[in-house]
Amino acid sequence: MSRHTTFFTGVLFLLAACFPSSLKAGGETFPAGHWAYDIIDQLIVRGYLTRLYDVARPYERLDVARAILETDKFAIEDRVTLWLFNKLEQELDDELGWLRDEVFPKAAVRIAARPELIAERREGPRPELQLPPENQTGIDLRPRFRGRGRLALYFERDFVLYNASIVQQQGVFDLVPARPYAGATAYTEQAFFAYHGEMFRAKLGRDYVNWGYGRYSLSLSNTAGPLDQLMLQLNTKTLRFTYIIAMLDKLEYREEGTPSGAVQSFLERYMTAIRFDLNLFSSRLRLGLWQGALYGGRNRGLDFRFINPFSIVYGEQYNRSEEINPLVGADLSIFPFNGINIYGSFVVDDWQFNIVDQTALEPNLWSGQIGIRAANVLYPFGIYGTDAFIEISRAINRTYHQRQFNRYQRWIFGTNPLAHPLGTDFESLEMGVSHWFFKQFRASVSVLFVGKGEGSLYGPFTEPWLDTTRYNLQTGYSEPAPFGIVERRTALTFGLFYQPSNAFNAELLLTPVWRYNANNVEGARLNDFQIFLRVLFEIQPVLSLF
Repeated sequence: MSRHTTFFTGVLFLLAACFPSSLKAGGETFPAGHWAYDIIDQLIVRGYLTRLYDVARPYERLDVARAILETDKFAIEDRVTLWLFNKLEQELDDELGWLRDEVFPKAAVRIAARPELIAERREGPRPELQLPPENQTGIDLRPRFRGRGRLALYFERDFVLYNASIVQQQGVFDLVPARPYAGATAYTEQAFFAYHGEMFRAKLGRDYVNWGYGRYSLSLSNTAGPLDQLMLQLNTKTLRFTYIIAMLDKLEYREEGTPSGAVQSFLERYMTAIRFDLNLFSSRLRLGLWQGALYGGRNRGLDFRFINPFSIVYGEQYNRSEEINPLVGADLSIFPFNGINIYGSFVVDDWQFNIVDQTALEPNLWSGQIGIRAANVLYPFGIYGTDAFIEISRAINRTYHQRQFNRYQRWIFGTNPLAHPLGTDFESLEMGVSHWFFKQFRASVSVLFVGKGEGSLYGPFTEPWLDTTRYNLQTGYSEPAPFGIVERRTALTFGLFYQPSNAFNAELLLTPVWRYNANNVEGARLNDFQIFLRVLFEIQPVLSLF
């Protein structure tokens, strides 16, 4: 066991000992991509489940169950909303029973298995993803198998040990790199030890992190993959404080002139992030402030200057010293009426407050997002179950990036951006509508417009403003956003979702994609027709060990 793991475990047990016993057998979370997230979001826009902090996920199953029990469903008139509640109630039957009866298992185990068949075809990169070229290969339409096994061990009312692992045939597109084993790949998706209470929570291990209201987050996104982390959280109905330390992937380090046969050395990478969230006016106004810091180095350990949860690391002394890449951000969500949600996010990487020297000609590096979600938009015509959204996102070139000699500070985990999957230097507009025709069947259509500039998280951090023969403090420096030759993508997606029970569902997505200036080559055109089909079945009994 490493010194970092020993430290984290000691902190977890020390804090757990300080918080006795009004705690429940919780802590198990919904994995990224679970169908429940979409159902929960639809109910939140309708004005329900107000107890949940929907800006920071993953959701804990027991939190969702508690929010369901606090809802007066007798006042609900439209049957589509009742269908959505019924789907979640079937999924959370055990948790709802524990809460209703006030009887929690002293020791129990949940054993779950989810076999999936996935068929996919695409010729180029997905419209919503920025991936390095080696990961942009097409996949044919032959069905492939993916199996997910889950094991949750509950101890008394306070603790859970949880593991979710995946075995899948090679060729299934996945954001998580996995080692091949004789025609298959396998990896552990989630694995953590959690202490759960209504006010205090703690988690040590691997799980997803998703902060933000948008369809893809501008701060921390689950499309980065699960993070190995220590998470501490203080939670009330109106205020929540979350603190995360994560150890990211290592980078190979080789000094210039090192012989090719020399022992490899690696750069360590760490991320610390905190956020404060407020739910005000019966959750009609939700505010969030967060900061994140990414740092590391050769044989670098944890730095207590940067893991202090109560310090502000976005400061001149750190950013100029190149020790750390700090980001700060804010999130806002407003519910002016039931069925209408307006949300936005703003992230600052680097901001030039005073133009005092040539280096200060660097453009302000930021990203922003604004969106509107609406439920039951055809209600005036007596039609329920039609939801719509529109969302605009933008990231200025070099946001989330860092200079070449500090490549360990880029906002990347493995080959994936830690924030929005398009990385940096992009603008996007997405809008869509979906409708539940009956309890088991929903259809949707959406259109996505993306402008992707030449800037990339994987390329060098260019600094053209340092060219004193062209720019100076009087004339300044500016560049368009997105930058350079901009690839324009348009993707039209038709989706079908069939779910006769919480244990079985099938999803089909058909997406024609049109690309102009493809791969940032002037005049290059590429068209693609992408198909995604997934069929899955899941069983998850809970067995008492006494």
